[in-house]
Amino acid sequence: MEQGYLPYKEQTKHYFDRPHEELPEIPVASPAAWYGRDLRDQKSWIARLTDADIAEIEAALEVADKTAKETRDLLPTDFPLPTLSKKIAIWREEVRDGRGFQVVRGVPVQNWSQQKAERFFWCFGLHMGRPGGQNQSGDLLGHVRSLKKASEPDALSRLYMTASNIDYHCDGADVVGLLCLNKAKTGGRSRIVSSVTVLMN
Repeated sequence: MEQGYLPYKEQTKHYFDRPHEELPEIPVASPAAWYGRDLRDQKSWIARLTDADIAEIEAALEVADKTAKETRDLLPTDFPLPTLSKKIAIWREEVRDGRGFQVVRGVPVQNWSQQKAERFFWCFGLHMGRPGGQNQSGDLLGHVRSLKKASEPDALSRLYMTASNIDYHCDGADVVGLLCLNKAKTGGRSRIVSSVTVLMN
């Protein structure tokens, strides 16, 4: 059966081995070219899971558990979302051809163990696209938490493991997802910027 994710080398090749075009000479007319100030008072980029959505997710998690597979070996068919998948298709389209991001609220992580939350996030991602390895260690899901001091030798390459500020950057993937398990005592804000707008300025 086809592997459900791309190993790190294949993911890196997928990200970089693609045709590139010259820089545009005129502004790009695209919903992905936005300024934060223009979206601040809008709510169209926020979706909230309903009780029915959550019930469907819980049922899908039970199906996934019954497969007895390791999380990394699960496929979309192991996590059936007959109704919610229609919403996910809209979110996927928004990420791919729209503004480039989507916020989904109401995931009941407060009721789940870390393992269950990880399994949900992996399976949710399977409905958004194909996962890819994040580093040479083969990590597929990573946790953003302060584990190192900024002065440690490898801290610069693992800033998400420190309390240091991380500047805007691009990861080696078409789509990046974040799931908040615990609210930080201080800081901890996730920020995004339109790379299309940056490119034009």
